[in-house]
Amino acid sequence: MNSSVLQSALREWTRLGRSPRLWATFAIVVSIFIAIGPSGTIEDMGLVERAAFWTLLHGAAWTVAILVITLADHWLAQYLRSQALLLAATALVAAPFVAAVVELMRWSWAGTEPSLASYGRQLLVCLPLSVLFSLLSHLTMSNAPSASVSSRASEDPEPKPTEDEPPPLLARLKPALRAPLVHLTVEDHYTVVTTTKGRQLVLMRFSDALREVDSIPGVQTHRSHWVAVDHVAGLKNSGSRLHVVLKSGAEVPVSRSFAAHVRDRIGES
Repeated sequence: MNSSVLQSALREWTRLGRSPRLWATFAIVVSIFIAIGPSGTIEDMGLVERAAFWTLLHGAAWTVAILVITLADHWLAQYLRSQALLLAATALVAAPFVAAVVELMRWSWAGTEPSLASYGRQLLVCLPLSVLFSLLSHLTMSNAPSASVSSRASEDPEPKPTEDEPPPLLARLKPALRAPLVHLTVEDHYTVVTTTKGRQLVLMRFSDALREVDSIPGVQTHRSHWVAVDHVAGLKNSGSRLHVVLKSGAEVPVSRSFAAHVRDRIGES
């Protein structure tokens, strides 16, 4: 893992630490554990001790989990294009570390001697928690523009980027994926952003994403598709249907309402 990946991951880890969503979820989860008192803590500990125990345990576990997840996410993004696979893989990587932290906390606080059997049980419990950590990390990072974009927006409520400046949408992507834009489309409540280095789901409306790429020469081909003209190889007629063929070989559908505009725009490119 090179230093640039490490630095990018640490920057994201710092940003995650400032996320209200993360802290709200942390507070809810810890409160549930304090109230229920699992693993015998409801019988063995008073309220104050139980609150301290679960707060420290979750604090240590979440810190380690999110650090491991952000590192793994940056490294695995080079090999996994599917966001679902990436979320699952980072959770699998983080779970053993989280389980180890939980075992150490239980041993240091309650004197529970660690064993392979107890570690295995903790691993089963920590795996779904790691999925939660991975999902929180993804949602927080994909929905938050970088600090440079935020500061620019506060100075100029209606920034007007030139073609020499990167579009604001790129700041929402992981640093490893920030490259020339190729294609935008829609998947559930996400906009799928494809660059020359890969793809990422960003939690935002498609119409908002289009506004953030306004400075890039491109064309909307469909109510849920946009392509950068620099990455278009040509047009293809498949029966009565028209497609834009990208230089990567991918085909993007063109709806009838956009067909005339697409032909004019692609012809100009």
